[in-house]
Amino acid sequence: MRYFAGQLFMHSTKTIIALFISLLVSGGLFAQGVQIDKVIAVVGDNILLQSDIEAQYQQMAAQNPGQALPDGERCAIFESLLMDKLFLSQAQLDSVTVSPDEVDGELDRRIKYFISMFGSKEKLEEYYGKKILELKEDFRDDIEKQLLSDKMRGKAFANLKVSPAEVRSFYDRIPADSVPFFNSELELGEIVMFPKVSPQEKEFARKKLEGVRNEIAQGADFSVKAIQYSEDPGSYLQGGSLDWIERGEMVPEFESVVYRLKEGEMSDIFETPFGYHIAMVDEKRGDKLKVRHILIRPKVTTADLRTTSDRMDSVLHQLRVDSLSWREAVSKFSDDDQSKNAGGMMTNPKTGNAFFEKPDIDGTLIVTAKLDNMKVGEYSDVIPYSSVDKTGETREGFRVIWLKSETKPHRANLEQDYAKIQSAAKNEKQQKALLDWMELHKSHNYIHIDDSMRGCPQTAKWLAD
Repeated sequence: MRYFAGQLFMHSTKTIIALFISLLVSGGLFAQGVQIDKVIAVVGDNILLQSDIEAQYQQMAAQNPGQALPDGERCAIFESLLMDKLFLSQAQLDSVTVSPDEVDGELDRRIKYFISMFGSKEKLEEYYGKKILELKEDFRDDIEKQLLSDKMRGKAFANLKVSPAEVRSFYDRIPADSVPFFNSELELGEIVMFPKVSPQEKEFARKKLEGVRNEIAQGADFSVKAIQYSEDPGSYLQGGSLDWIERGEMVPEFESVVYRLKEGEMSDIFETPFGYHIAMVDEKRGDKLKVRHILIRPKVTTADLRTTSDRMDSVLHQLRVDSLSWREAVSKFSDDDQSKNAGGMMTNPKTGNAFFEKPDIDGTLIVTAKLDNMKVGEYSDVIPYSSVDKTGETREGFRVIWLKSETKPHRANLEQDYAKIQSAAKNEKQQKALLDWMELHKSHNYIHIDDSMRGCPQTAKWLAD
């Protein structure tokens, strides 16, 4: 038995991301004219390719640079994908469906994610050598099948829960010499404040753009003015051109304006999270628009930063003299949505919870917040903070760190580590439920596994009667 194992399945998001990575991997598999891609499994009417495994393997390698992946990782990926195919096949037998809107929504979400990774739509298209519309069409069928598999999986385990008694039973069954040892962990909270752009700076930006628009209305060339004045780094050198866009690619505030314009028409000044814009539609093809725009961003001034630092100092003082509770302070003042929605607690990206071992904490934070000298319940001084917002811009601000708790190195126990033990108990229950579901349904689905994968230890249970 594997205690405190990681997640039982690869999350569907990883699988969908791997679909995009497979564009490159499949190309590499045919290098020098030698075809090494092949069908390695069939479940129902659905095939599993060698390149599907390789795509996820390469994704994992990219996420762990410089680290060797565990032995048998390809076999583990193979079983995960094989299970996906079984869920898909059973969904098809049970007439489970997903709507076109669900597929389009997932495609749009994935494309937006990849645009954010690459920095712009143009960079994504350049990297893959395809337009966004082509990428969507390439992966529509794969996305639909993945959503069907996910929906079937959700139905299979919708009511799976773990009770407190089951958690205790799980803990009691761990052999004494296998109870995990946890290093010292810190539970950290934060309140983040970013300066607000002053009304004066907003008015200055709007007036500047108003002047540019007036020049264009009087005959100046839109593209020339975009090169001169636009503050969109991805388009100003192209005369403000965003090339062809489709619904769902741009922020709603932008689309609500440009989709009302006629060909050759210039918009009034409008605001989005990026700043103030004017836009012009050069051509329309159904739901596709060829658009140019000019962006002027209101600026945060030194005075705005100073005002925010003073506000943060005031909040910190109230926390330290107990005239303001942590929860109240987070609710009223924090500008970081992720930690704010978690009661002000920071999330360890490595574990997904609020507990950090020292090596998991950014070294700069340890120094600036003086974490080594803080006692449980204390707050740091106001420290500088920067993060990238949803527009891709780096925002400068301030934050205060709260050391909520600090555990000493210890063996796992129910009092200190209930949440971790509960998660492990649920994983064990999920694993058993998964095996039971597979045994129940594999006989209803045609399954063939290529000889090349029969050396994987996981394969035996798929072939057993």
